[in-house]
Amino acid sequence: MDRFDHPLFKAVGPPYSMALTSKMIKVAKASKLDLIHSHYAIPHAQAAYMAREIIKIPYVVTLHGSDVHTLGLDPAYKPVVQFTVEKADAVTAVSEFLMKKAHEELGIEREIHVIPNFIDTSLFTQVEGIRLVVENGCVSFRGEEEAFEVCPNDKIVLHASNFREVKRVVELVETMRTVVDAYPNTRLIIAGDGPTRIEVERKIEELKLCNNIHLLGIKSNMQEIMCSADVFAMNSTLEGMPLVLLEAMSCKLPVITTPAGGIPELVRPGIDGVVTKGFGKEEYAEELIRLLEDGKRREKLGEAGLARVEDKFTAEKIVPMYEKVFEEAVGK
Repeated sequence: MDRFDHPLFKAVGPPYSMALTSKMIKVAKASKLDLIHSHYAIPHAQAAYMAREIIKIPYVVTLHGSDVHTLGLDPAYKPVVQFTVEKADAVTAVSEFLMKKAHEELGIEREIHVIPNFIDTSLFTQVEGIRLVVENGCVSFRGEEEAFEVCPNDKIVLHASNFREVKRVVELVETMRTVVDAYPNTRLIIAGDGPTRIEVERKIEELKLCNNIHLLGIKSNMQEIMCSADVFAMNSTLEGMPLVLLEAMSCKLPVITTPAGGIPELVRPGIDGVVTKGFGKEEYAEELIRLLEDGKRREKLGEAGLARVEDKFTAEKIVPMYEKVFEEAVGK
């Protein structure tokens, strides 16, 4: 029996898909649903397809990222992904990049509607003056093992991810060696957990950055943490439309990111945030240092980022797009 190993779906395999199908059927019948909306083609499109065949309920698939550009291309899954996406009553993707990727590399021939991710800005809003717990003029962060303090003059760079290789957390740590050499009072705070966690810990120790880089583990108070940071850093090689960037921008936190996947559709270079030209560590370090040096620029980018989210990526803007797709799918 094949096993499906992914940070978002722990040890998912055929029994999960069957159990999920049964759950979909149960909920659809009990709630008299008109449609199933399946997020991530792997493994949810398969379950939605089986549910439709059993109880004749339409389903819509939303493609998010790794289900297309990474896992979806795995020969172990590709034929099923292609089939269940092609057979859906409607398909959406969270970015133009992902839509094109699905057509070109996954071989999807049908129409794919591009509907970006959105967030509830009331849950991610800047709260003035938050620096988490302040004691004796310093900030106390609490990670998985112990609390540590960040003093007022320290610059806080925040990263949050599931530590998959595509997120390049190890490379971000290596970049911080250059940044800390230039500005010793810089701290990198990392929230999240995942496959490269041990490698990240080793790299922090190897580069003697234990006093500058801190791992918080999985946290639920991300708004507070974001409002306590000076910059949000993303260093990925591939992305669909990362929610964490939307959340950071909604908190007026200036972002620096690589031009990975659909990110330039969200962050316009030099307008809503810093987008590096390439993926090199040297360029990233230089751009991060420039951003840390310029408080007025950070403030300007933070305000522009919030305006961008409010203009394009709220429920009020995006939900009607989904409603139109749902109505067409149900009306077939």
